[in-house]
Amino acid sequence: MIKIINTDEFSYFLRVNRNDIIKRWLNKNEVQNILHRHSLPIIDKNTHILYEFCDCFISVIQWSSTISECQAKMVFLQLLNNYNVTTPELFTLVTRLRTSIEEIIFENGNLSFNLQSEIETHALEIISELSSNFEIVRSGKFDYKSENSNLLTEYKRAVDLSNIVSKTNPKGVITYVNEKFCEISGYTKDELIGRPHNIIRHPDMPREAFKELWDTIKAKKSWHGVVTNMKKDGGQYIVDTTVVPILDVDGDITEYIAIRHDITELEETKQQLRNINKAMKNKVDELYSMTNSLEEKANKDNLTGIGNRDSFEDIFSFEIQKAKENDSLLSLMVFDIDNFKLINDTFGHQAGDNILVEITSIISHNMKTSDIFARWGGEEFVILMPNTKLEDAYTVAQKLRELIASHDFNYNDKITASFGVAQFNAEDTKNTLFEKADEALYLAKKHGRNRVEQYS
Repeated sequence: MIKIINTDEFSYFLRVNRNDIIKRWLNKNEVQNILHRHSLPIIDKNTHILYEFCDCFISVIQWSSTISECQAKMVFLQLLNNYNVTTPELFTLVTRLRTSIEEIIFENGNLSFNLQSEIETHALEIISELSSNFEIVRSGKFDYKSENSNLLTEYKRAVDLSNIVSKTNPKGVITYVNEKFCEISGYTKDELIGRPHNIIRHPDMPREAFKELWDTIKAKKSWHGVVTNMKKDGGQYIVDTTVVPILDVDGDITEYIAIRHDITELEETKQQLRNINKAMKNKVDELYSMTNSLEEKANKDNLTGIGNRDSFEDIFSFEIQKAKENDSLLSLMVFDIDNFKLINDTFGHQAGDNILVEITSIISHNMKTSDIFARWGGEEFVILMPNTKLEDAYTVAQKLRELIASHDFNYNDKITASFGVAQFNAEDTKNTLFEKADEALYLAKKHGRNRVEQYS
């Protein structure tokens, strides 16, 4: 039963299960494959970096920080770059970390639809920023000290240029403006002083905003907000504004001081960033789809399009374990094409490839959807049949053999196949079950080919 979990419980849950999350992440096949492919050693230094990044990821997921505030991300990205990890592989690593978190939450009965959607939204934001940062790291242009120095310079420049000050009397008539006010508005001091402050009011600003402002400052409280003002030439500028009422000794309002900071460029940049983020999200979706496509392609046989040996080995191990735990039925069928070398030698390898593709199609259209069909290698194929006893597997093999033997392959010679079937028992391993089926196949070959033998 799914439980509703609040923010504090969620944060505590992630902290308690941190080590299990990281362990599950690093043990995932896709993660292991990437680490092995790039010879990225799991030594103390690298493990520390991976743990720090995972902590950073978790802190974002539990709403305690943003990915922009995370210092560990750049060290993590630099580590991946040192071992030539690609951008699609980076996406795979991050998405598998997200999957590990969701699995732990699900197993504890806490994963609601809303929580899963929230996690996926955060993960998408993380992937978006990481992709941008990774490009910087890969270009060799990232310099942490220089970046901080530039930020300090920009902060100082922003403070120096953005202070805009004015004063008005209690009725809103301007009594003082500084040079920055004149520069940004386009008015001279003589044109401003003595005029109502609404001289710079922009027509797009709603009246309700100014009503709230006046209600607040007349109540002798400070007001803070973002205001769009109009320049003398009709242009606009946006300011982050704080208005403070000044009181005399009797507590009466004598004037108002307004301190503004020009955020026009910032607001425009925000809009640009929103557009960039939207485009980046589309790019991330495209790359994520590409990654899934590449992963799927890696698990398929290039010629026939069915599973290859590596993917079958993984499923085989899983089904063996499931059969042991559930005491369930499991049968294995191994078959190959009779005299296939002679076919290649007589008609050529292209003819051989065509026959393999046609046989794959015949089998695929005449097997249960729950069966697992793969090319073991060369002209040899395997079919793993969960919840199937030996007699039924034998019957299916006979049907498939007859379909192949009766099919017109457009070659002079008849094309046939030999089959061996075996059933799993509690003492079997993956290797012993395969050996049984392979031994049955050997007997089918020995007894004349184009036949089915079962292991007993």
